[in-house]
Amino acid sequence: WTTKEKIAPGIVVYKNVFKNDGVIQNRLEKVLSDINNGHKWAEALVGYGQSIPDYRDCVDFKIGEITDPYALQHPDYRALQDIWKDSYLAQIDAVNDYCAMYNSKMDYWEVMNFIKYGPGQHFKEHADHGFSYYCTVSLVGYPNDGYTGGGLYFPKLGVNIQPEAGDLYVFPST
Repeated sequence: WTTKEKIAPGIVVYKNVFKNDGVIQNRLEKVLSDINNGHKWAEALVGYGQSIPDYRDCVDFKIGEITDPYALQHPDYRALQDIWKDSYLAQIDAVNDYCAMYNSKMDYWEVMNFIKYGPGQHFKEHADHGFSYYCTVSLVGYPNDGYTGGGLYFPKLGVNIQPEAGDLYVFPST
């Protein structure tokens, strides 16, 4: 990242975390478009794996670090591992900086959730720390822009953000 800015109490944007070259998105789309490998975009669920389209109606793909040596023998799993690693490495310095600023520690890095929205799709206002899971720090990264919508809104703080490509927002999950 090149610069950071405190937007509001606890909300920090790190600029230029992701390259705006479409490489990560293109690599992910390549793996997910192969109908023979079983990896695909899926309906984004909430809570305990529920489908609630009025609340969230986009698609997503979740990926964590792949440590199974047998899985990594397959080219698609290696490609997904490389996407995860490149995304993680792009974010980790900013996350460490954020944790140092607020004297916090992340003991667990949840899977990355790549989300794709089509026209009119949405994810209603919510907290990432909720009834079905516990989180302390949330990250929202924007590897691209050139779309309508897609902003972040923090109603209790009166903060409405229209992000730019490369931005990583870090904030309390509550």
